Amino acid sequence: MSKYDLKWNEAKFKTRIKEGWGQGVGANYIPWLNVRSLPSKGDSNRVNGWKTKRTHQLLSDLELDYFFLLEWKDEIIDIREQYPLLDVERAMEIANIIGVKYPVDRKSETPYVLTTDFLITVFENGREYYIARTVKPSEELEKKRVLDKFEIERRYYLEKNIDWAVVTESDIPMQLVKNVNWLHAFYQLEITESLDIDELSFLANLLKDELSKSNNLIRDVFSRFDKEHNLEKGTARYLFRHLLAKKEILMDMNEKIYEGRSASQLIKIKHDIGSEEKTV
Repeated sequence: MSKYDLKWNEAKFKTRIKEGWGQGVGANYIPWLNVRSLPSKGDSNRVNGWKTKRTHQLLSDLELDYFFLLEWKDEIIDIREQYPLLDVERAMEIANIIGVKYPVDRKSETPYVLTTDFLITVFENGREYYIARTVKPSEELEKKRVLDKFEIERRYYLEKNIDWAVVTESDIPMQLVKNVNWLHAFYQLEITESLDIDELSFLANLLKDELSKSNNLIRDVFSRFDKEHNLEKGTARYLFRHLLAKKEILMDMNEKIYEGRSASQLIKIKHDIGSEEKTV
């Protein structure tokens, strides 16, 4: 949970509401906080989303890791980060009920808007629903003030019948996250000096077919593919990352992607897809 801790007053609150901060869905959502909202700690990230087609504002490396996990899961259809508890009056009432001091600006005495790191839209078994997740390093859970704010958050979502939970580093499958990070920027093909999108798509399909039935090492498939098609070195690897990102080819994402193994041992075609990790 975060709060906007620079200068804050009622006028700024009204301006943000008018401008649509913390509102909208998908590409139209505007996070309540962005990477410029808080003093930089060197681990803020701006990442283009696969699902939303917009830039996501992630305020810690742990948030980034969890974001990659959400991007990979097919049942997640929308990700809204830095989601505000806009019913400030109710949040303050909850704080009063549990005997917790609600955070306010010291100068203006204007209540801050508390935020949840992620409000996630899930589509599963023909039903769409929301879950809320706050991401924190496990060591932070030892701090009473952190836990007090979490209790406000938990009760706030409980009243809205939205499942809320805390995610720590121990809940995130790091090898999967590292793999998604490695291929995330390659979801969309981009034209090169010598190849347009249609040509890249054609080559990607050729590579997919070759990888699906080859007994050679993955790196050897890449090298031969580039030479056979007179491509710049590294083109096959670029197409491989794109195919993985689009799940046109499938590998065990909980294992390190190693190009020194046989393609037939690691790669499956799309219709062989199985279940992924369950927890979000």
